[in-house]
Amino acid sequence: MVIAAVITGIIAAIGTPSLMGMLQGDQVKQGLDQIQLALQDAQKQAIRNSKKCTIMVEKKTGDDHFSIDIKDPTLPTNQGCLGTSDRELSNNVDITMTSTMTTGVTFSFKGNMAGTGKTIVVKPARGTGEKRCLVITQGLGMMRTGIYDSSASDNPPTAANCKKITDN
Repeated sequence: MVIAAVITGIIAAIGTPSLMGMLQGDQVKQGLDQIQLALQDAQKQAIRNSKKCTIMVEKKTGDDHFSIDIKDPTLPTNQGCLGTSDRELSNNVDITMTSTMTTGVTFSFKGNMAGTGKTIVVKPARGTGEKRCLVITQGLGMMRTGIYDSSASDNPPTAANCKKITDN
């Protein structure tokens, strides 16, 4: 009986770090998915409503998490194009963005993105783990996701370090 308890304890001790890593990876993927879906939704709304739509990804003062701000500061009364409430991201993820992200991502009525291309990197807030990235191309506003090169600096992130996810 004691031997079974010891073996169970050893197996649990070995499995816990990999389980925690898997959970962190899921949270990072979920955070990136939330951002990508909000951006795609904003792009669709800009086309559907024939007016520009701006999305801000920011950490508000006093918050311990990032949010996707739907209020467009360039529109009257700060109205948003994605409904009436901001979308909150988990406080277990941290985000690094290109400096041009401070003004948000603006899609024209054609779905094109104004300004330069943008890169967003989502990583675990604590510890190390896989970094995921989203790149939005200048002009057409096409989006791609990938794994961010862990050996590269993510301050500021660059599109060249966002590697395509390959299926093995």
